[in-house]
Parts: sequence; C-alpha cells; structure tokens
Amino acid sequence: MGINSDQGGRIQKWMGYILGGIAFLMILYHFYYITHLPFEPSQHAIVHLGFASVIMILFRLRQRFQVTYILMLAATLCVNLYFFTHYDEILSNPSYPPNIALVAGALSAVIVFILTVEVFGWIFPILTAIAVLYTAFGSYLPSLIKAPPVDLQRLITLMSADVTSPWGVYGSLLILSANYLFLFIFFGSVLEAFGGLRFIMSIGSLAASKFRSGAAALSVFTSALLGSLTGSTVANITITGSFTIPMMKKTGYTPEHAAAIETAASSGGQILPPVMGATVFVMSGYTGIPYFSIVKVSFIPAIIYFAIVLLYVELNARKLNIAPMPLQKINMKSLLFDGPVFIVPLLLLLILLMQGRSLMFTIFWSLICVVILGLLSGTRKGARLNWDKMKNRLMDGIISGSQIAIVLALIGIIVGTVEVTGLGMRLGKVLLLLCHDNLFLLLIITALTSMILGVGVPTPAAYIICATILSPAMIKLGVPLLQAHLFPLYYAVFAHLTPPVAIGLMVACKMAEAKYWSAAREALKVALASFLFPFFFVYSPAILLEFESFSSGVQQFLAILLSFFTVSIALNKYWSTRLNLAQHAILIGAALASLISIFAVKSYYFLIIGGLLGIVGIALNIRMSKKGMASKSHIFTGVALK
Repeated sequence: MGINSDQGGRIQKWMGYILGGIAFLMILYHFYYITHLPFEPSQHAIVHLGFASVIMILFRLRQRFQVTYILMLAATLCVNLYFFTHYDEILSNPSYPPNIALVAGALSAVIVFILTVEVFGWIFPILTAIAVLYTAFGSYLPSLIKAPPVDLQRLITLMSADVTSPWGVYGSLLILSANYLFLFIFFGSVLEAFGGLRFIMSIGSLAASKFRSGAAALSVFTSALLGSLTGSTVANITITGSFTIPMMKKTGYTPEHAAAIETAASSGGQILPPVMGATVFVMSGYTGIPYFSIVKVSFIPAIIYFAIVLLYVELNARKLNIAPMPLQKINMKSLLFDGPVFIVPLLLLLILLMQGRSLMFTIFWSLICVVILGLLSGTRKGARLNWDKMKNRLMDGIISGSQIAIVLALIGIIVGTVEVTGLGMRLGKVLLLLCHDNLFLLLIITALTSMILGVGVPTPAAYIICATILSPAMIKLGVPLLQAHLFPLYYAVFAHLTPPVAIGLMVACKMAEAKYWSAAREALKVALASFLFPFFFVYSPAILLEFESFSSGVQQFLAILLSFFTVSIALNKYWSTRLNLAQHAILIGAALASLISIFAVKSYYFLIIGGLLGIVGIALNIRMSKKGMASKSHIFTGVALK
C-alpha cells in the first residue's frame, strides 16, 4: 500500500518528534552515566551505540520512510538490548558465545556497515570488507602476508559478538566515542547554541577591521575559532561560510578565492588549540599521550598556519586591489557580556585538564558552565536565545556525534582484524621493504594514504586507520611516538581540501558558485603550510618545542618561518607589486635554501643564503613598485599640466 503526500507529511512530523525525544534521552543518559558511573565502560558503549544507531535510523526515516529502516530499527533495539542485559553472562560464561550472540553480533556489524554507507559512502565499508575477507581467507595467501586460520564463529566473535573485547564493533574506539567524542561534539554545538558564536563573530570582526583583506580576514578568524570547537570542516564551512563567502565576493574576491579561503580556514580549525576538534581526543586515548601534552606542542604550528593564511589573503587583497571592507561597529558592551559564554568554559576545560581530571568529567562541567552562562547572557535585550535555532543546533550536534559513533564502531572491526591477524606488523615490514628503510619515502606513503582515507569521512576515522597501520612503521624507523601520530593526523585533517574529492571544498564551492578545479588550485596555495608541517615535525622538531640545543632550535625555527614566508610570496607572485620573473626565481631560491637547511645540510650557511635572497627579492620588488608609482605620478602630472 502506497503512502500519499499527506500521510508522508504526518509520518515525517511524528518521526521528528520521536527523533527529538530519543536525542534528549541520549543526552540525559550520558549525563547520568558521568555523574553515577553505574556500569562498566563496555556496557556504556553498548547503550551508546544503541542510542546512536536508533537516532541515525530515525533520521533516515524522517527523510525517507522505508520498511527496511523499520526492520533495522527493530533489529538494533533487540541486538543492543540483548548484549546489555546478558553482559554479566558474557563475562562469566567460558563457552561464550552461544548461537544467539553470534546472530546478534552479525546483525550489529551489518547495521553499522549499512549506516556508514548511507552517511559516509563506501570507503570505510570497502576497507572493512577487505579486512574481514583477509581474516577469513588470509591463511591461503603467501607467507609474507599470510594470516592465521580463523573459522566463522571466531570471526563473528572478533567482529562484534564479544562485547568485552578491546576490538570489534564494541571495542575501545566505540568506548572513546561514548566517553569523550560524543560529549565533545555536543559541547561545540551547545557553545554555539547558547551564544558563543556571537562572541566569535565580534572578535572576528574586530580583528578583521585591522586588515586590508577585510571579509577574508573575518573568514580566517571566525572559521579558526569555531572550527577548533566543532571539529568538523563541513559544519564550519556551512556555519561561517554562509556569511563570509558572500562578503568576500561582494568586496571583490572571485568565487574561487572565497571558496578556497573559507575551506582552508575551516580545515585549520581542527589544529588550533586549546580544543583542536575531536580527533585530538582520539589520539590521546589511542596513544596514551596526555591531551594537554598534545595541545601544548600544537600552539606554534597553529599560529604559523593561520599567519600564513592571513599573509595569503592580505597579498591577494593587494593584488586584486580590494578596498578594506567597512565593517559594522562593534558593540563593546555586548562583546563584554558575550565573552564569558565562550571564554569561561574553555578556561574551565583547560584548568580541569591541567589538574589531571578525566576528559569525561572535564567536558561535562564545561557543558554545564556553557548552559548556565548562556542562559544568563540570553536574558539581555538583543541577545535573547532563539529556542528553535538552539534546538536545531543541539540536534545537529547529537546527530554528528551519533555519526562518529557509527563509523568508529565499523572501524573497530578493521582495527580488530589488523591486531588479531598481525596484519599491522606484516604491512609495516612490507612498507619498510618497499621503502628500503627510507624514512622520507615512508612519510610520503603515509601522507598520501592519510589524504586518500580522509576523503569525505570524519578526520578521526582516517587518522585511526593510519595510526594503526602506518604509525608503527614510522616508529620503527626512529620517529618518536608523538610525531608518528601527529603526522597522519594533520594529513587526515587537510584531506577535506585536497582534490579530487575534497568534501569541504565541494561544500564551499557550492555556496560560492565557484569552479571546483580553480578553487582547488587556490585552496592548495592557501593551505600549503599544512602539507609541510608534518615533515617539519619529523625533521625539525623545534616547531614542537623539541630541540637539541638553543642555537639549533633557533636555526630550525628561523628556517621554517623563512621557508613559509618566501613560498607564500612566490605562490602569490606579489608583494608591493607583481613579481617579475627574476624576483620570482630569487624568492623560490630563498625558499629552497631554507628547506635545505632543514632537511639536508643543517647549517647556518644555507639559512643565511636564504635570508639574503629573500631580502634581495623583496627589495627589488619594492623598488620596482616605487618606480611604477613614480611613473604613474609623472604621467598624471603631465596630463594635469596639459
């Protein structure tokens, strides 16, 4: 029997109500768990996945009513209810699992597989299928990559039936989502919903008023601040790009420039402390490196990255002859009242982390702080909370957190197969053989793999795969643990602006009505620093505040700054005026000399050569600009005399 449009509308409306109710219950449950810790983390992960799966299925049902989704909804409720109620039996039964647990485990794996396909496409489901096939039939492969034999019962148990295992659907990755990631993503949406965005916009406008690039500088500042909290490039572009992209186009930037600048700034938000998006929580939990230790070493790279992006937009403003944008006057009283909603919760988060409090405890009280301050701030005239917008923003955060839970549950299967079959060690050996123990070549492979895996999927998902397979090989070649994990993390972050499938750039191009490939070329120029940083982490760790001596640290740091500065000017082909061929070549030579002093000959000589070349190139360009201005002045004077 078909469903007419009126029935479809009523169903969609009721699905919306049910979805909102379940989302509210999910938040209440997480708050209850944090404050009472009523059961084991693995049991908590089961409930978390149950809620996340139900929310994602209801979300799809609201969009398109299908019997398949109804069956999936019933199945996911039964499966997770079974695992939760039989948890003690699972722990105590030496003959576990029974047939019913195997069926439930298989159903759970199929559901997260289907939901991941629907939300994120086929990349990770295909990788999961390959991992499962390798586990099942890897014993028939050549000895170099041969896996131990595994029967069907053991395979299903590994994938999802053993909910106490550190691997599989209900393993440590899902526990990370349940304990930290979901709450953090929700924290970002709460901060935005309760007025934090007003402060971000005001600060961005205040900062942008000091720059020639105006609207583009506004995009950089607002996207950086918001991106650090949302942890999502696409969400950031959607929120800030809705006003910064039209502003940039209005002031004279081409659609391609506007899309590229917004994408580069939004992507960079995930590397900006003190929060750094969601992926840093995954890295901390996965490696055991304290969260605050990662944040501490990430400040300088983030500052340099956004300084380079600002330099790019400033040079473009000059090149395109863009007049400074007349920004609205900032209401300092409103800024003063809005500030605490944004600043105090972040300060509280940092203080609690520095005191050694758990991430779960820290995020919970930061959330409570945002809500209280937001409600107080929302009592002011002109700052009233819009309950409909607030509800929608909170729902977006819950849905985003649920999507992350689903994809991490699926990746748990991949991680499990890699660990149990020893595939990680074998692939590491294969890679080291292919690279002939050449670290630079291994880093190139890691960078390419991270970017490919980061296409159209959440950054944490791409990072986990690379950290599981490639980071151990880097460590074997002497790369410290921190750098071995920061390296793939950065490339996973910036995969959202890397063609041919740059999901963040695609969204920005659609909003700006820009040509994709032209915008992609521009985005790569804007974000060039992001592709060099990971190599500096390994070869020049002074950027992470790690150096053998003060003098060598200063040399490395100056070389890094010089290379970024000269490359940015060379890419723009502009300083005071357009670079001619000789000036362009001199500045490229300056960049190469500084890079040689980092990667090859660690000597002051090449740094000095690079610095002198940079000074000569810029001086020649300034001189040419003055001559041009003098020539124009002479022409205008002659016309006036006539």
